[in-house]
Amino acid sequence: MKIESIQPKAYLDISIDSKPTGRIVLELYDQQAPKSTNQFLKLCCGGSTDVHSYKGSHFNKVIKNFIIQVQETSKGTQGNNLESSKELQEENLCESCPTFSLCWANTELNHTSDQFFITTFPQPHLAKKHTVFGHVIHGKSVVREVERVSTNSQYEPTVAVVIESCGEWNDSMDIPIFNASYDQAGGDIYEEYPDDDQTIEEDSVESAYTAIERIKESGTILFKRGDKTQAYLKWRKCLRYIVEFDPDQDQNPEFYKKFKEVKKKIYLNLSLVTLQLKQFTDTVKYCTFLLDLDDALEQEKAKAYFRRGSAYYEMHKLEPSLADLKSAHKIIPNDELVSKKMQDVEAALEAKKQKEKSKYAKFFG
Repeated sequence: MKIESIQPKAYLDISIDSKPTGRIVLELYDQQAPKSTNQFLKLCCGGSTDVHSYKGSHFNKVIKNFIIQVQETSKGTQGNNLESSKELQEENLCESCPTFSLCWANTELNHTSDQFFITTFPQPHLAKKHTVFGHVIHGKSVVREVERVSTNSQYEPTVAVVIESCGEWNDSMDIPIFNASYDQAGGDIYEEYPDDDQTIEEDSVESAYTAIERIKESGTILFKRGDKTQAYLKWRKCLRYIVEFDPDQDQNPEFYKKFKEVKKKIYLNLSLVTLQLKQFTDTVKYCTFLLDLDDALEQEKAKAYFRRGSAYYEMHKLEPSLADLKSAHKIIPNDELVSKKMQDVEAALEAKKQKEKSKYAKFFG
């Protein structure tokens, strides 16, 4: 009986702009690249006098559809008991370099470097040029989040993307993720980003629509449980899938209509949950998306106007708040919530007016 060896694994806990994003778990190729595996684990674990750690290192280069790269560790490369680049760059020069591969960044031979990168798209042109010594097995959504940060003209992130903690990982350990929900409620077995998913049938709009419905339902289940943050993450994910697989109106009119209907539901769901989570800028965004649709029903518009007006009120933008609430009231004149919110905004506007009047009276009194 053949016994499969268990590959060692490492983790990187990432923050973006000082906010925790989640954990990337990497499986390492100790059979094909033993020196690289040993060196990477040393640098993840650190803790000794002669080897420092990736902890505190920054991602210094981010190129969409190419790589995310980590700078050399902050203490430099002298006296770290590390292998030279020559030793590492001769290991496992693969014929291919698929998405989520872990590779060394090439440097001058015999120079000790610990720069590495993770590919975010297949890179056939890198074949036989870089040592591939692992791949991402968990936290792909974290890689995608890093890939999407804003950069300058030199592809350097404009916000800090930092390895806050790192080390060796095993199956008993958690995988904290803050930018995605991996709860499979409702049958959501799909990757956070559509490009990374392997379960949807290729060129099947029906398969994509099934995935969208399941992700939407997963969000609904979590919302009903009271887990609003997780519901928000699910519905945001659902919107990604809608945008990715949205069919052509002429080629597939049946599913084109279905996609438009589910898109409206997701906009409204996101507007509701972001309002409850006090993410008011997002509430305004999703309500505006709904109101910009040419086929939104009057009742749907009323909900969007009310929620956007409520968000504007919390943002102290009283004039646009009142305008939206009046639009909602025009559609549903007997709705008590709309009427009450209008009264609150009108009272706030009157108080603001009186305050300004008193302020100017001091100058002329």
